[in-house]
Amino acid sequence: MDLKEQNWKNFTAHLRDWHGIWTRYSPSGEVKESFQSLRSFQSNPEKTEIHQVNRYIYAEDNFKEESWDYNQQENNLPDGIFHPQADSMRTICFESGHTAWVTRQLKPDSYFGVELFFRYEELRHSVGIVYDKQGALFRTANIREDARGFPSQYWSKEIEQVSDRNLSGNWQGTYVTMTPDLKISEPVAIQLNWGWEGHNTFFLPDGVSICCPDQVSVGTPCTLAANWLVTPSKLQQLKVKYDESGGFAALTLEQLHL
Repeated sequence: MDLKEQNWKNFTAHLRDWHGIWTRYSPSGEVKESFQSLRSFQSNPEKTEIHQVNRYIYAEDNFKEESWDYNQQENNLPDGIFHPQADSMRTICFESGHTAWVTRQLKPDSYFGVELFFRYEELRHSVGIVYDKQGALFRTANIREDARGFPSQYWSKEIEQVSDRNLSGNWQGTYVTMTPDLKISEPVAIQLNWGWEGHNTFFLPDGVSICCPDQVSVGTPCTLAANWLVTPSKLQQLKVKYDESGGFAALTLEQLHL
C-alpha cells in the first residue's frame, strides 16, 4: 500500500460518532465559549467515500449543523487529505489514530492554525491553535470526545483552565515523525521534553496541555505542541514543526510512560 493510501486507511479509523464538549479559549486562557458537540463520520461499504456531520448544541432548541463529503479519489493527495472547506490545509494520520490537520504554509496576512487529534480506545480529543492575520495567537480550543456516548464517563464537565500541572518524573517512551510526503520514521527512544522558551503553556482540564508561541511569522521556525495525560502513568504528545520558510516540516508523535 502506498503512503497516501495508507494515510486514507488511517483516516477511516475515525469512522464513528464522537460525542463531546467543545471549548474555546482566549489567548490569555479565559473561556470564550463552551458547548456540546457531535462529530459523525460515516462511509460507504468500500470506505472510499466519507460523510462528516458536525453538530454544535448550544441549548436544547439551539444548534447548528455543518456537513462535508470526502472522496478517496479526489481528496486523497500525496501530502495528505484536503478538507472540502480548506484546501490550504491537510489531514495526516498515524495508524494509531493520532492525527493532525495542518496548514501547509504560513503566509503573511492570513489566518494560520493546526488541530492535533489524540486517541485512546474509544476516547478522542483534539487541540486547536489559531493565529490571526498578524501572526498573533487568536485562540486555543479543546474538543473532548467519547464514542460511547454523552456524557462521558471519562471526561469531566470542567472547562476552566488550571494554573499548573505536574509533568515531572522519569517519562520514557518512543517517538515517530511524519514528514510532508507522509513518510514515517522508525521509532526512536525518548524522554519527555515539555516547554520551549518564548512559548505559552496552557493547562486544560482532564490532563490536556498546550504549548505554543504567542507570535508566528515567516522567517522564524516554530513548534506547536500538545499532550494528554491519559492516566497518571501514560502520556501522549504531538508536536508540529514549521521551518524558517513557514512551511510545514514535520509531525511528531510521542508515547511515554512512567
